[in-house]
Amino acid sequence: MAFKEVKKELIGMDKSDIIKLISEMYKKIPEAKTYLDIIATGEITELVQKYKKEIEKYIYPSGRAMQLRETQARKIIRTVQKMKITELNVELELHYVACCLEVIEDFGYCDEGYYIALGKIFNNATDGIRELGFEEKYEERLIEITSKASEFGLELYY
Repeated sequence: MAFKEVKKELIGMDKSDIIKLISEMYKKIPEAKTYLDIIATGEITELVQKYKKEIEKYIYPSGRAMQLRETQARKIIRTVQKMKITELNVELELHYVACCLEVIEDFGYCDEGYYIALGKIFNNATDGIRELGFEEKYEERLIEITSKASEFGLELYY
């Protein structure tokens, strides 16, 4: 069903039916619960910590073959981006970049695709920071990330 049809159905529903529908979604769909909690409270701290742990789990090499699974971490970020909560996106994107820089530092990892993805995510974060007008809030973290990146020959600008 297309969104246009869903919207038409919602318009035709009573307010109480819409509340019942949203309540059911809240109970049964974890992503909906997360989104509605953020909309209701504006609090993202707990969610940031949860996603940061997930991102770390995928970024750091694992197993004997030291397999990297950063694409899984990027999937988490893309999923969260769909919520359109800019500050949450910024926090996770900056964390992703910082973790990737640690992998480069600790393991000497060198891969052009890895660097390109890292740069794109950093740019997304800085765009979000500018959109929010939080340049001053994030300035110290950005300086730390860009100076660490430059140690490895990566040019990240904000």
